[in-house]
Amino acid sequence: MSTVVIQVGQCGNQVGYELFTRLYEEATTSYLPQSSFTESCFKQFFTNVSSTGLRIANAVLIDMESKVINKCLSGRSNSGGWCYRDSAGVSSRQGSGNNWANGYLSYGESMKDEIERAIRSVTDLIPEISTVLILMSSAGGTGSGLGCRVTEMVKDIVPGALILNQVVLPFSRGEVAVQGYNTILTLASLYQHSDALFLLHNDKYQQLWKRLSSGIKKLGGGMSFSGMNRLMGSHVAGVILPSHAIPDTTSSSSLSGAVRQTLGSDRIIEELVPSPQYKLLTSYMMPVVSDASREYTHTPWDMLAKYTRQMVLQNSINDEGLMWSKKPESETGSRHRKADINRLVSCVVMSRGTDVALPEIEEKFTVADMYHGRRPRATFAYSAHKFDGLEKAVFGAVNGGLNGAFLEELLSSSWRKLSAKAFLYQYEKFGLDLDGMKDSFRVLEKVNNDYRDVQLNFK
Repeated sequence: MSTVVIQVGQCGNQVGYELFTRLYEEATTSYLPQSSFTESCFKQFFTNVSSTGLRIANAVLIDMESKVINKCLSGRSNSGGWCYRDSAGVSSRQGSGNNWANGYLSYGESMKDEIERAIRSVTDLIPEISTVLILMSSAGGTGSGLGCRVTEMVKDIVPGALILNQVVLPFSRGEVAVQGYNTILTLASLYQHSDALFLLHNDKYQQLWKRLSSGIKKLGGGMSFSGMNRLMGSHVAGVILPSHAIPDTTSSSSLSGAVRQTLGSDRIIEELVPSPQYKLLTSYMMPVVSDASREYTHTPWDMLAKYTRQMVLQNSINDEGLMWSKKPESETGSRHRKADINRLVSCVVMSRGTDVALPEIEEKFTVADMYHGRRPRATFAYSAHKFDGLEKAVFGAVNGGLNGAFLEELLSSSWRKLSAKAFLYQYEKFGLDLDGMKDSFRVLEKVNNDYRDVQLNFK
């Protein structure tokens, strides 16, 4: 089954470029002799080979300014290995002016036919599509507004495929005055049309980049945004690359002989989103290392599992500064439930590398106190492929109460602006009035309340 990626807006296209670069690098540097890993990667994310011998990405590129798309297209055609399809780019003459309504209502209507043709030029060539991954940000206008409109269109163009939106959230101190409005409108719309939302926080990736940048060469040199995009692409790739689900009765000693059931992107979504109430996902990776220290990193599985779980419990993608006192109550002897650790709805834990030690990993992620309602819902998967050359690596994809923690402040600050009708005229001129804005606020308030219940209701 294949995955189609739709890159929307400047951020979506930049992260998409890094994602496909990572996917291709992993596919062509497989450390597994005579394995099907390379074939599986190509089958899932690339279609055929171009006349120049390049693998063609299952991708559509959309932005209302052509600069970034042209850079992506020309960059790949000159770099070798893989490329985008020439007919898969859609652009206009002017951006959406950091206005969700402009992207959704104006360009969403005027560019609808052209966007549909571009999407079909890719999807019509792929016989079995299980998942459509839409890459976008929420701060501006094209990625947010047009990204939401594209999500609705995909439901009709690729019926039956699950839709996963990867949404890059703005810096808490961003330069766009209306980024709060745009983010609320984006998340509220996606919650009604997408099957799952992978959230990537700019603040967190910037912090991680600053820590690693002194030793990283591959992640963009001195360009922080390029490095952050590379980190984001790696986090997403580590989750969606081919892996095998581990049957409940399988032990680590019998992994090689177990029935191999591929854990595709569609099943990952199904495992992580048991109810349409809870669609907000985050991802974690261990080890977190720079290129300079990569070849010297040989962390055992039990330590990888320990650190990954602590990062999950604290909703942090950085393994430095963790507070080890934050543990499930059953491990501290406390009779009182606390709200300071991430209560999980579900998780998928992927082990990539050699000699997977399943018991050590399962032990860390099946503690009942970690889960909403004390009902563990954990899926485990593995691949013998060494991600980014690492001997061992663990990825966690999580649906948890703290995934919605940012909504409280987002709604509070944005309600204050809306009550004063601040910047409302910018949206009204494109057809979005006060009542329409309030409807989106209410949708997201319901999401916020649902995740607060996960975090605070321990029954």
